[in-house]
Amino acid sequence: MNYLKEKDLLDIEQNVRLFSVDEIEDISHYLFDSKIEEYNEFLKKAKLFSNLNISKTFLLVHKYTDELIAYMTLSADSIKLTTEEKDMHEIGKVPYASIAALKIGKLAVNKGLSDIVKRKGYGSFMLDLARAYAFEMNKLGIACRFITVDADIEYDENTPEFYKKNGFVENLSNRSRNASHTISMRKDIFSDD
Repeated sequence: MNYLKEKDLLDIEQNVRLFSVDEIEDISHYLFDSKIEEYNEFLKKAKLFSNLNISKTFLLVHKYTDELIAYMTLSADSIKLTTEEKDMHEIGKVPYASIAALKIGKLAVNKGLSDIVKRKGYGSFMLDLARAYAFEMNKLGIACRFITVDADIEYDENTPEFYKKNGFVENLSNRSRNASHTISMRKDIFSDD
């Protein structure tokens, strides 16, 4: 399922550039305020985590205003599914306890964007990019079936709804140890739902 319409995707694609945090000399060049201090602070450490191969962070920058619109952090993951969950994804006969996945560790959108850049859809666009990276992993010979995320409900209880409208479902067998702060969710990259 793609929450954004093709016209919206094309509009965003024409107006943005995607960078790895490794390509940016000084991240403090960009003003970024997600209104969540934990996410703002993480961005300052993203290059260190990338250098240590803990996570890779990608920055979405507006081509014309040079504003940092959003960032997303990705890392390798695996997910355990119940028999019912495996059946839902037509992988019920897979004998493995863990299935390969790509984890979205952090996803944040700048709330301080100029009127020229302000619009809805950047978060959904970043999810589409994560899905594209998952397909690229498969092309490179690295299995990846799901995108996973721990939807942060500590700061906004509606966060799972954002992921649901983008095709994610709650992981029943992988309830977070931090259930009061996050909800474990997944998206089958091969599903059109």
